[in-house]
Amino acid sequence: MLAGTGPALALTNLTSPATTYSTPSNGSVTHIAVNPDGTLTYRMTGHNILILYPTDVPAGPSTTLYVGQVGFTVDANAVFTVTSVAGRSVDICAALS
Repeated sequence: MLAGTGPALALTNLTSPATTYSTPSNGSVTHIAVNPDGTLTYRMTGHNILILYPTDVPAGPSTTLYVGQVGFTVDANAVFTVTSVAGRSVDICAALS
């Protein structure tokens, strides 16, 4: 389990005109369970940013701020599969475009 306030973040789209999306230092808790088959199960609560790639489920690229809870698994090939979402989410890519 990881817990704390976390850092303030600033994500910047460097295209013209440059756009920045900022978050204050907010609280978050991450629970990580190691499953018998070697996969990992994450449950993150509070304010968390999750970055997904084309190999993930759902396929990225995406960068999303979750305020509430997000659950996902990570398999042996480092493929992330989102399994649950509760609360508010912000599509940071859309906010930066």
